[in-house]
Amino acid sequence: MKKKLAMTLAVSMLAGSLLSACGGQSASNGTTASGDAAQQSGASAAEGTDIPAVSEGHEGYLNVCLSADIMTADVQKTSNDYEIPMNIYDTLVQIKVADDGSSSIEPMLAESWEVSEDGLTYTFHLRDDVTFQNGNAFTAEDVRYTFNRMFTADGTVNSSFLDQIKGADELMAGTAEELSGLEVLDDYTVRITLKEPFGAFLSALAFTACSIYDEEATEAAGADFGMVPEATVGSGPFIFESWTPNAELVLTRNDDYWNGPAQIPGVVIRIIPDTETQTMMYESGELDLLDLKTNPEAVDRITETYPDQIVTGPILGVDYVFMNQNVEPLNDVRVRKAIQMAIDRQMILDELYGGRGNVENGLLATGMIGYNDSLPEIPYDPEGAMELLAEAGYPDGFTIELGSDSSDSEMRTMITEIIQSMLAEVGINVEIKKYDQSTWLETRRAGEMPMYVSSWTADFNDPDNFFYTFFGTQENSKIRSINYPDTSVMQEVAKARTIVDEDERMETYHQLETKLIQDDACMVPLWSLDHLFAVSQRTKGFKVSWNGFSDSSFYPVYFEE
Repeated sequence: MKKKLAMTLAVSMLAGSLLSACGGQSASNGTTASGDAAQQSGASAAEGTDIPAVSEGHEGYLNVCLSADIMTADVQKTSNDYEIPMNIYDTLVQIKVADDGSSSIEPMLAESWEVSEDGLTYTFHLRDDVTFQNGNAFTAEDVRYTFNRMFTADGTVNSSFLDQIKGADELMAGTAEELSGLEVLDDYTVRITLKEPFGAFLSALAFTACSIYDEEATEAAGADFGMVPEATVGSGPFIFESWTPNAELVLTRNDDYWNGPAQIPGVVIRIIPDTETQTMMYESGELDLLDLKTNPEAVDRITETYPDQIVTGPILGVDYVFMNQNVEPLNDVRVRKAIQMAIDRQMILDELYGGRGNVENGLLATGMIGYNDSLPEIPYDPEGAMELLAEAGYPDGFTIELGSDSSDSEMRTMITEIIQSMLAEVGINVEIKKYDQSTWLETRRAGEMPMYVSSWTADFNDPDNFFYTFFGTQENSKIRSINYPDTSVMQEVAKARTIVDEDERMETYHQLETKLIQDDACMVPLWSLDHLFAVSQRTKGFKVSWNGFSDSSFYPVYFEE
């Protein structure tokens, strides 16, 4: 008990040190709406900084920020910059999150679809009332063009979301000019045939990377598409109006949007690298939205001062301790289970994140499609951990390396050090070794990192994105330095993605999750976190993205003066 109390105090001191070093002083004016005092006095938090004022003609727009400028708005050529695409394009289907946090696949540009009994053929019936922002009608030819372009345009990076379509390999190899698995049946019907059944296909189509382009506008734009706002055309609720590099991006309302125009006239996205400046501008009323995931030092300050202006959503990602089964004694399941039991995950979550999240007992994050909330809890039991270590032949513990990326955030560094201290309590001497980022990645991909802490966040909302990523092949397991040896389980993971019956597929994942995490203790699942945004008093309707990304859709937002 004394050791646990000492650990709690140590964690609190570390957290306090981090917050005081990065976050400045908490606001003390007791206001309940951001910006009241500053707006009345005419003060600006951006004064004396390099942050430019909002450009003329955009008064009354939603004011938000990014910490860094985007590289492109061509969603086929970025794996990072999704905020503009999420607002100017549409996908065939979309993910919607219910009030209870569960999510489902719903219509978007495709108003309905059928899937063949063998799971190979998807027939999409498209909306016939959609126009692109240049006035062109949306048709099935635009779907054909977009998906072909995913495999043929220079610099594309997201082809993996569609590479299950028949003919994708040939198109990428240059031995074909069209996707053989995509047929345009008429102006508003598309048939897509897969190489093999892929249960996560609809979820993959819902991701922003699969946004649909207007063929005529995209071809006319050439290299300007995604780089020049007026050349970048979509069918979404906002139009890409302007881009001043390293200063601001502006979206204006698409009054002809097929689902009805947005309730705000537009959005000004300012580039503000300094998180303290972001916080001050939110408090002064110059920003309507503050992302507390990318600004963790402001969490306590903002949540305590503006408790009624916090919007929360789940991050569909999990932090894990990865353990390499090619490294002794981590090749002994008793040792891996002892490590699971020696880490007080709830205490770390409470102390470092204020309990804002969920301790996980499996591979998946709370809120995901296929999430199993009935998995047994992995207990915090240091005495049981020491018994397992003794049973495995390590009554006096052992020494093990825990690798750390030198570019890790302060929070990740703190987590690593706390885990080191907790494992020491059961006799495991953890030696933290810091690697430069390139060596870190090279060592991990070579399958040679003994232990490390990292996370995975869903690209698309399906268990496949976790199970296959880690355990679909021996190579997948190796490049994450797991080196899981049971090839029969890997075969089951690969087979699971082809199961046509959805209930059977999810039950298979539940069984695999029990085997991998509960029985074989392949890794220590730590937690999935909540994503917090602070909104201004006038901003209503904002929702966190289904996956917990910082990039957001502004279509639901409205103002209440």
